[in-house]
Amino acid sequence: MFTEPSIVSELKDRIEERGRITFEEFMDTALYHPEYGYYTSKKARIGKEGDYYTSTDVHRAFGVCIMRQIEEMWNILKISPLSLVEVGAGKGLLCADILLSAREKSPALFKEVRYFIVEKSPEFIERQKRHIEELGLMDKVSWVPEIKEGLSGNIGIVLSNELIDAFPVHKVTYSNGLWNEIYVTLENGILTEKEDSISDQRLADFLTGLEGSFDDRYTTEVNLKAIDWIKGVGNGLQKGFVITIDYGYPRKELYSAERNRGTLMCYFRHQASEDPYLNIGEQDITTHIDFTSLAEAGKAAGLEVAGFTDQSYFLMGCGIEEEFQQLEAINAENIDAFKNNIALKKLLMPGGMGSTFKVLIQQKGMERPRLRGFSFKDMTKYL
Repeated sequence: MFTEPSIVSELKDRIEERGRITFEEFMDTALYHPEYGYYTSKKARIGKEGDYYTSTDVHRAFGVCIMRQIEEMWNILKISPLSLVEVGAGKGLLCADILLSAREKSPALFKEVRYFIVEKSPEFIERQKRHIEELGLMDKVSWVPEIKEGLSGNIGIVLSNELIDAFPVHKVTYSNGLWNEIYVTLENGILTEKEDSISDQRLADFLTGLEGSFDDRYTTEVNLKAIDWIKGVGNGLQKGFVITIDYGYPRKELYSAERNRGTLMCYFRHQASEDPYLNIGEQDITTHIDFTSLAEAGKAAGLEVAGFTDQSYFLMGCGIEEEFQQLEAINAENIDAFKNNIALKKLLMPGGMGSTFKVLIQQKGMERPRLRGFSFKDMTKYL
């Protein structure tokens, strides 16, 4: 006999009581329900055994390049020790790669860095601790509930990699010159979508400010939680840097005519779909982020843009070419070197990770520095 998942039953009970819920509430529940949510339940999510890959799964050179940028920031900040706070650290691979490469290539940085992880998922915390302990790095890493508890004197570096794309979003649609919000309701006991007026004045104000020509039935998403998050980071930072790595676009490109169905995607066992009502609590739900909103909201909290570019340009600026095996070393007998180069190219590939992923760095409490990550191409003017 079919037993409905507990998370679906809870959503239906909520809707029956109130008539409907916003898509933002649905997505928040599906991903972050304390017991049944995708990111809080005990299941593999990242890598070969999970539902999707991140750049850290592809090659450790990603972490090496981030370390080099952090090293330059440390030299600019001139503080000791250096507080580095990563929010949403996944399996802990980026943390490990940054620290291991610092120990190997920048002993001075390794000595001074204090690494803090802010993580909601109890399962991820366990995996992070196991991985970091296996590498003998536990004396460098601490887990804290909030960013401010990792920043020494409100000074340091805040880092996130594929964090904001999983923040719950509002879904909206445009018809007859008006924006409506998409809600989740029930029809014959099945979760379904229904349009109605906008639920939140902030959301209405955001939509009013969008520029462009929208055809009828244009559907998209708005991530208000990302705006709140970056404001909170900026308000809590006295001096330092905020590094945001994620897939997304400047606002004009994100809300363009060609993206008339939005960017929401779901991932289950490396299979992609656009249906968030399948495998609820068992699949990832993501959207591309609006980097212009991060820049604007950050500025309101004192954060100035230090640079913005594609991941490929950023990694080249941080010396990823040093990680490639020399061509003459690659031959039929050296398959490992060949695989190494293929993995590195995935991080740089146009149309793939190299251009879909962007790097935004914001700074506070100093003149705008010249950072090596933007030495190839700085796309700040497009924000």
